[in-house]
Amino acid sequence: MDWRLLYGWSKKIVSIMSELIEKQLDKMYKHFQQINKRKNNMIQEDVKQVVKFVNAKVDPTYIWHTAKDAAVEAVNEYMKDKEEPMYCGFANVKIRPARGKFVSWLKKQEIGDNAYNGGWRISYYDIMPMEHQYRRTQSMDIKEVACDAFAKVLEEQFGLNVISESRAD
Repeated sequence: MDWRLLYGWSKKIVSIMSELIEKQLDKMYKHFQQINKRKNNMIQEDVKQVVKFVNAKVDPTYIWHTAKDAAVEAVNEYMKDKEEPMYCGFANVKIRPARGKFVSWLKKQEIGDNAYNGGWRISYYDIMPMEHQYRRTQSMDIKEVACDAFAKVLEEQFGLNVISESRAD
């Protein structure tokens, strides 16, 4: 047999083998990423449960004022050296499920109302103080900034299941 023919076949076999190995490594890497993602999600949920448990004894008034202050600060920072954006709309925060010490406190204080598709809805107008210059704004951008900051504090610091929602007018 001709050595050039063997050399050509061996080159082809090496090429096919390295292709197969590359594909297998890609599969293994993707599988590892999926497992790692699930593991991180599980860890995040565990951390959230611990935060929720630890904060079960936190005074709801403290939770409210901490989140509200973050919203006001976010709006002030966002509007620094800016004109008021003129895209009109609404924004609110939804807490799901609508139970727990904090939601019970909100209900007693008559802050918010039942949300569409379940949960407890807190409007931008409930969050912003009466005397704040942007309390009566129609700007959806400002409302979104406030509600996002409010929701972030409730979720990250107090372990509540919260989303920020908005819609154009």
